[in-house]
Amino acid sequence: MGTSLGVRRMNRPIIAATDFSARADRAVDRAIMLGKELGRDVVLLHAIEFAPARKMDTNALDKRMRAVLPETDVPVEFAYPEGSVPAAIAGYAEGNDAAMIVLGVARYNSVGDFFLGTAVDRVIRGTSKPVVVVKNRPHHAYRKVLVACDFSQPSREAIGWAAATFPEAELHLVHAYSVPFEAWNKAEYVAEEIEAEAAQRLAALAEGLPEAIGAQAKTHVVRGNLCSAVNQIPDDEGIDLVTVGSQGDSGFRHATIGSQASALLENARADTVLIGPRVA
Repeated sequence: MGTSLGVRRMNRPIIAATDFSARADRAVDRAIMLGKELGRDVVLLHAIEFAPARKMDTNALDKRMRAVLPETDVPVEFAYPEGSVPAAIAGYAEGNDAAMIVLGVARYNSVGDFFLGTAVDRVIRGTSKPVVVVKNRPHHAYRKVLVACDFSQPSREAIGWAAATFPEAELHLVHAYSVPFEAWNKAEYVAEEIEAEAAQRLAALAEGLPEAIGAQAKTHVVRGNLCSAVNQIPDDEGIDLVTVGSQGDSGFRHATIGSQASALLENARADTVLIGPRVA
């Protein structure tokens, strides 16, 4: 089913990281599904943080890897890069020109919030590859993909990535708007004007896309917070995947991936993919 991977020999594989915990299983299952759908090999990766004089037992690790794999005909290899977990995952993905990295959430609490955890955050900061954070049990391919649009270049690139990666999926372009000083500004015509302008800009964005992409895109303009919007639309439309572009580039998480992207990664109920500023 899988073997330890010692040398690079695959064409842009999908990397799925596991720590052998149950929370990682959904990411592994989704990566296998994506591998089949996109015609890519999958690398199941477990990072090794060595203690002094510790020796890697590859056979034992291979056995544990096989135990978390579902039955599949997708080619799967095993990899055990050494070092801190985030650096090992990101470094392996960069060194092997991965198509994407697939990760699970760190934990999920009783009130519905997802917490990414330090390791996931640092992987996102350390890679130029799309990072898919899997939150739900995969039952089928991503059929409906939402892209958060703020009319920036990163959001345009996110549209292009989503359309190229999932050409059969239905695209939903979502823009959330707010009314300045809404607590004091009660005139409804102000909100209507802002909404009309946002709808016009979003329609122009969709019309400016390549014909094949524009034909599969639906537009949504939602008043309020972007996180609320991307949860409302999935509930209404059955969205499988939320896509967000990021333009941050500093050493702090919110600046690195952008405050909006950070909020979406934590709060969107659907699986979420971050398209960072270095994604080619």
